[in-house]
Amino acid sequence: MISPQRVLALICASMALATGIASAQVTTNLLGIPLPKPTSAAKNAQPLPDTFSSQAHPAPTPTPKPDQFVISGKIRGYNFQRLNRVLTGTTVNQHSTAFSLLPHVDYRIGDTPLNIGYTFGGASGFGFNGPNPIANPHVDNTLPGFPLEQTQNELYLQYKNTNVAATIGNQELNYPWLPNSDSRLLPTSYEGIDATVGVVKALSLSVTRINKFEERNSSAFEANTLLTAQYPGTTIFANHPFTAGTLRTALNFHPSARLVISAENDEFYNIANLAYGEGKYGLNPYSSSNPYLGVQYVAENSIGTHQIGTQINHTIGAQLGANVVKNLLVAVSGDFAPIEYATVSAATAASAASGYFVGVGGTGSATQIAPGLFKVAYGGLASPYSDSLGTDPLYTTQITQGMADRRSAGNSYKLALVYTNSTKQLKLIADEGWYQYSNDISQNNTSEFNIDGTYYFNKVRSGPYRGFFTRVRIATRQNPTAPFGFEYQRFQTEFDF
Repeated sequence: MISPQRVLALICASMALATGIASAQVTTNLLGIPLPKPTSAAKNAQPLPDTFSSQAHPAPTPTPKPDQFVISGKIRGYNFQRLNRVLTGTTVNQHSTAFSLLPHVDYRIGDTPLNIGYTFGGASGFGFNGPNPIANPHVDNTLPGFPLEQTQNELYLQYKNTNVAATIGNQELNYPWLPNSDSRLLPTSYEGIDATVGVVKALSLSVTRINKFEERNSSAFEANTLLTAQYPGTTIFANHPFTAGTLRTALNFHPSARLVISAENDEFYNIANLAYGEGKYGLNPYSSSNPYLGVQYVAENSIGTHQIGTQINHTIGAQLGANVVKNLLVAVSGDFAPIEYATVSAATAASAASGYFVGVGGTGSATQIAPGLFKVAYGGLASPYSDSLGTDPLYTTQITQGMADRRSAGNSYKLALVYTNSTKQLKLIADEGWYQYSNDISQNNTSEFNIDGTYYFNKVRSGPYRGFFTRVRIATRQNPTAPFGFEYQRFQTEFDF
């Protein structure tokens, strides 16, 4: 339950945000795509929220007129701090200050459905993080604290008409398992082809083929993933020389204002095949509370050369939400994945677990049951393009963790309160999550409390936002292994033009 101290903290944050002291951009992940809206007959019904994702969606760029340039962009400033209850050689406190610039240009080629898009991405700490921040363990290089010098975060050719949209080149995406993870200096970007076709009025088909991607704290497009290569500020697996990329196929079915169904298959070559489905249904759009139900399902297993080891996962999730009073949404969520076990002949527990995709962060992975014989626990979800980022679509993922980030099976629960004022300029989220990563090998239960707020200085309307906003996100995590207690403080100011 949320303690009185945490309720007080939320009230204090609300007062601070109302006076323009701090704020946020988007939220923790509750629902990944737009929810159904109430019908016009529901005069007193409040619409369900359009975005419930932990990362900012790429702002749609207006289609330029023939031979016309459309210029937009973002200027950002960040101050991040990571605080650990117990300090050791590997769990030290970290801090970073950094700024980024992302100007974007779109040009339409004559009176055709073709346009060219280009986004420059660059970032720097301007000396605030010391002389050699990339080698300093006290700098939070997940932001990062070191410079990012790029020339093309995006460079693409796009074809778009009323029924088809296709883009080839370097581009931002924001699909459930190919997120743009835009909560840092630069968003994640992908190299490849992405196309969506309207099959019939209520049904669309998408196909995406990715060859490389650029992680949000990297300056280069790599033929790799977060599960198969080391990136600054992270501790991942040993490097693999090459990953063949990803093929995504998806269907989106929207037969009525109350129902949205999506299904997709992501083939992460030589890693795993992931099938994902999600459905959202407005239970009673004629009610002022406008309750809804969301369900999701994941089925994943290792394929090809098994670059991350043998992996199996089945996750089922559910979410129930309603507007309990005007402008206040309450959502309760759960995700559940069974633990898998294998009996392995090996010399040590580490060697027994090495052939499997096992949990991290203190989740038990292997124990000896007889001389030369070990029991291995696995069954976690492998997310190659969001691992450790907290941007996957599971309903219970929070700011600093989720079941996919821990690569662990088990049970997780989350209670969230979301307040949005009538002008949509102020948005506050408070949520608490509980994670049961325990298995037959070890006990590991974790909890996290988040406060996340955004204040937009200009009134928020439909379409891309233009103007200043500020954001604050504070995540406090408790777990039974070092550092036992952890707090992440994130402050952001941004101007969108």
